[in-house]
Amino acid sequence: MPSARNVRPLEDAHLATGEWARCLLRQGARNFASSPIEDSDIFGVGGSQGIDTYTSKGFVIGGVEYQGNVFLYQELSLLWGVKSVQEITPDALVAAHAVDPPPDILIIGCGNKIEALPAATLEFFRNTETKLEVLDTPNAIATYNILVQEGRQVAAALLVPSA
Repeated sequence: MPSARNVRPLEDAHLATGEWARCLLRQGARNFASSPIEDSDIFGVGGSQGIDTYTSKGFVIGGVEYQGNVFLYQELSLLWGVKSVQEITPDALVAAHAVDPPPDILIIGCGNKIEALPAATLEFFRNTETKLEVLDTPNAIATYNILVQEGRQVAAALLVPSA
């Protein structure tokens, strides 16, 4: 697992087309477009995993490239249909309050800079077991990786930083 210091943007990070397809087949890609999280693909990779790097298009997690925003918790990796911080509502974070056990901490990566979450989201999480940490995405990745290495129950919802 990479240390927080090893995480950096990698402009050309990608898997060859054939390798990408083999990874998806090995991991049993399934489409859950009818779920509250729109356009989500779930990949059961097994165990908490660190984030290897990010690109201008997405993230590399456990050696697999995810093009787009992501939600991570333990072995769960979701492509996340949220496009901006204003769309980060309790409904958009349904996975964070539907998993068992719930995460102790949910790290929100806002992209290039920290932004205020909608008031409804802050109010919703004020009444749950899960604490929110709002950071820019590069620092959210580093914090997530450290907490995963410590064995903490941590989730991350990450927006891709723009180039």
